[in-house]
Formats: sequence, C-alpha cells, structure tokens
Amino acid sequence: MRIDPINDLGAPLAVTAVDLITETAAPQWNEWAAYGLAAGGYLAAWQGFGGDFMKNVGIASFPWAAKKIYDRVRAMGGTSRLALRRVSRQTVARYPAQPYAEEFAGVRLD
Repeated sequence: MRIDPINDLGAPLAVTAVDLITETAAPQWNEWAAYGLAAGGYLAAWQGFGGDFMKNVGIASFPWAAKKIYDRVRAMGGTSRLALRRVSRQTVARYPAQPYAEEFAGVRLD
C-alpha cells in the first residue's frame, strides 16, 4: 500500500494550516473551525463527496475537535450539589398567582 501525497499528506497539512491560521488571525473561530472540519470531513466522506481527501480531513481534525470539547467541558468546572438534585424534588412556583380560580371558591353554604 503506497502513500498518496494529496490524500494522505495533504489533508493533515490542510487541517494544520486551518488550525494555525484561525488560532492567530481569528481565535474566536478556532473552536468552531475544529468542529466544522471534523463534522464536515466525516459527513462528506459518508455522503461520498470528496473521496479519501475528505475522509482524511475528518480523521485528521478529530483529535483537534476532541481536545476542544474536552477543554470546553473542563472549563465548565465541577457540578454543584444543586445540579445533582433530582428533578422530582424541585417545586415549581406559579407566578404571580394561579392562572385559574379554585373550583367552588366563592360558594357559601348557609
């Protein structure tokens, strides 16, 4: 099996170039570029568009996207005890009042 320079070397170089360019020129788009390249590469290969090049773009950008997901989850911090409470124990307050009148609320028995 031989190495195809365009498909096997070009795709990782393209992903690296996009990473370096977005990291320096537009850092706010670096994370979204990682997600876009990984998802776009895999979806294009799954649909049969782009051949081995797009498949290799998805494969080469997956570690970059996984690192960004890991960093995003780690930045959220630990979960508090409040977040771990069961939903069934939480009460929902109605604001400002009940939306309907209680049945037989104004009835008097004499």
